[in-house]
Amino acid sequence: MQRYSLSANWQLKQRDSARPILSDFESGEWIPASVPGTVQQDLLAAGRIPDPFVGLNENDVQWVGDADWLYRCTFQVSESDLQATNLDLCFDGLDTFATVWLNEERILESDNMFVPARVEVKDKLKAGANTLYLQFESAMRRGREREAQHGKLHLWNGDSSRLYVRKAQYHYGWDWGPVVMTAGAWKEIRLEVYNARIEDVHILAEVSADLGEAVLPIQVSLAGAVDGQTVHITLFNPAGQPIAEGETQVKDNAASYQIEINRPELWYPRGYGQQLRYRVVVGLMDGDQMLDSHEVKIGLRRLKLAQDTLPSEAGTSFCFEINNVPIFCGGANWIPADNLLNRISDAQYRAWLEMAAEGNMVMLRIWGGGIYEADIFYDICDELGLLVWQDFMFACGQYPALDWFQASVHAEAEAALRRLRHHASIVIWCGNNEDYALAQSIGAYDRDFTGDFTTTRFPARAIYEQLLPEVCAALDPMRPYWPGSPYGGKDAQDQTVGDRHTWEIWHGPMADYRDYPRFGSRFISEFGMQAMPDISTVEKFTEYEDRYAESKVIEHHNKATDGPKRIAWYLAGNLRATTDFEEYIYNTQFIQSEAIASAIDGWRRRWGTAGDRRTAGALVWQLNDCWPVTSWALADYYLRPKPAYYRMRRAMAPVSLGIDATEYWAVNGSLATIESVLDIQVWTLDGEHLKTEQIAVQLSPNAVTPITLPILSVPAEAVVSARLVQGETVLARAVRWPDPPKYVIYPDPGLKVTRLDDERLLVEADRPARGVVVSVREAVKWSDNMLDVIPGDPQAITATGLDGSISVRCLYHGFVEQSEN
Repeated sequence: MQRYSLSANWQLKQRDSARPILSDFESGEWIPASVPGTVQQDLLAAGRIPDPFVGLNENDVQWVGDADWLYRCTFQVSESDLQATNLDLCFDGLDTFATVWLNEERILESDNMFVPARVEVKDKLKAGANTLYLQFESAMRRGREREAQHGKLHLWNGDSSRLYVRKAQYHYGWDWGPVVMTAGAWKEIRLEVYNARIEDVHILAEVSADLGEAVLPIQVSLAGAVDGQTVHITLFNPAGQPIAEGETQVKDNAASYQIEINRPELWYPRGYGQQLRYRVVVGLMDGDQMLDSHEVKIGLRRLKLAQDTLPSEAGTSFCFEINNVPIFCGGANWIPADNLLNRISDAQYRAWLEMAAEGNMVMLRIWGGGIYEADIFYDICDELGLLVWQDFMFACGQYPALDWFQASVHAEAEAALRRLRHHASIVIWCGNNEDYALAQSIGAYDRDFTGDFTTTRFPARAIYEQLLPEVCAALDPMRPYWPGSPYGGKDAQDQTVGDRHTWEIWHGPMADYRDYPRFGSRFISEFGMQAMPDISTVEKFTEYEDRYAESKVIEHHNKATDGPKRIAWYLAGNLRATTDFEEYIYNTQFIQSEAIASAIDGWRRRWGTAGDRRTAGALVWQLNDCWPVTSWALADYYLRPKPAYYRMRRAMAPVSLGIDATEYWAVNGSLATIESVLDIQVWTLDGEHLKTEQIAVQLSPNAVTPITLPILSVPAEAVVSARLVQGETVLARAVRWPDPPKYVIYPDPGLKVTRLDDERLLVEADRPARGVVVSVREAVKWSDNMLDVIPGDPQAITATGLDGSISVRCLYHGFVEQSEN
């Protein structure tokens, strides 16, 4: 097997519709092109368009998505290559309406960016130079042509023609992203030269209920193989040692083999055990000659989605169990990290996913309006122990279910499942994002209907309840399938069954973020609050004169309907008005931090105990951004965490502490009992110490422990500080402040920031200090931020890469910024 990546010698130009197509490939002005890549990337590199992420430039590049584009390249084929039995051109991803010519002969038409294509071309190649032509037609135009033919359908976000096009839906614009209608070969194009090849290796691993054994049935699919050839299989343990090997005969282009393991070394999500993986190496042999080889890394784990009756409330749980351990799945939603997908490097993927892991996240949900992510994404999730909720690529729409559309979706689902099913991190396949909620909102969802879905106003139920579950059952029966998110009961927003998107805060009635706990459910798969990005990020897309809250550029970089007005609503309800721009940024970030904390603290409290998991997951919308923007993201486009990231990190720590008006509780996410002491200090805002209480607390493993205390009589304006301590170690902190902050007079807290060494700082205060953010202009990796600092309880934080002056901001009598001491 020889694989030649066709990534060189590519050129690009706009299609001239006045010319016949093949002659157009030989005329006009061409610019260098990248494959894999997109038209916009190449135009940007050539200086033909402005950066769409800066200012209002998005508006000036819309013509690119309305045009058709041509690519061309030449590549060499040797005489010896032509002696092989098979030569195939492989197109891993074409975005989206693509036609391909080889040596001026049409060989492929494609209209789904998620479906790879393989074309046999042995009889079309010649020794020496060969020419490859690609045409990409405007997806906007082609989609609108389909819409004109079949009818306009209801949707949220973007142009309605997107519903007929199997293209990343966020390319059409979303309430956090711009309209950038990319085109191009966004994945690898290569020539494969072989006599026989391994087409697929499927390992349907199963771990026994007592975790003592694992069975690995290995199914190998082949192409061009001959009966009597052999498949050689070697299994390596996580330490890299071969522990089993054998051979099996090829028959009808297939082979199978089974390996059994006693006392398997298991894969666990982060925080619950190690991420151990076995390696399976498969070789297709013709005597002593290796024709092709393939390697798969697998994590062995037992997976269950428990939906059990609850003893304390109506409904059923929605709890993931790994190796018989119930997991509270705190985490975030993931969107594509760039509108120009090929700019996302492996290093950026690692940085994003390590940020999630270091933020104590357990699960990421790959949202259905983006893409089935790159292989490296899932490899790193396997490595880090991040669970993945995987949507199929449907979002916020009343999708059609025409025969040709379903055929395309079937091919798409098969391709995704075959590519991704060996990843231990993926724990659920989900049919769509919010399509049931949308159908319900227009009266098109009847849960009890059991006839032909394609005749109803919600035809895509044929996809979500028939096509996709059938493909999943055939290709990946060991994982649960879920029809949509949200989904459960007869109401897509049922709080007692399934998963729910909690948008009563921000959307809908714009409820108080302190009410997040009462809008919970069994599993909250979306919730969030907007905040502005870091000032350094704002400076990337604005000029000096744009840097005020109501500027056209700032508002353009907030894509949510009434986004600035909704931010203003939450600011006005909680904080004093300001005209200082950096103070405004801080204020939005403070509100986001408080909202995320209220949600996670309240919902994690409902984790309960064994057999009574009333809430088993909470995924914030969203972890990341695809361009520099004001959004719900915890970190902006440039990987700069917002303060809410740190607040969520503390709320999702292995041990966390909660406090409300009358009660205290502790969450122990570890699998061991913890002995600790709850230390309570009561202060006035002026720094007067009023009271101390201490009580020994035993925290049950993987459970919530309510803490009963004598009733504390404290003034309404007092600050109640609680810490869980173990000797000199503080396990968790929680503070109850008088609210809302706009009515509170915060005296000078007497903040002090001391450098302990090059990268460690000590933050302390003479009086209670709320919302302390330490920042620098340089790129720094903070261990913690957005702190509540209480007298007598200094907090040490690490600032990796610290170089330069430090600034400190908190809520203080008009929000005056504090400088480093």
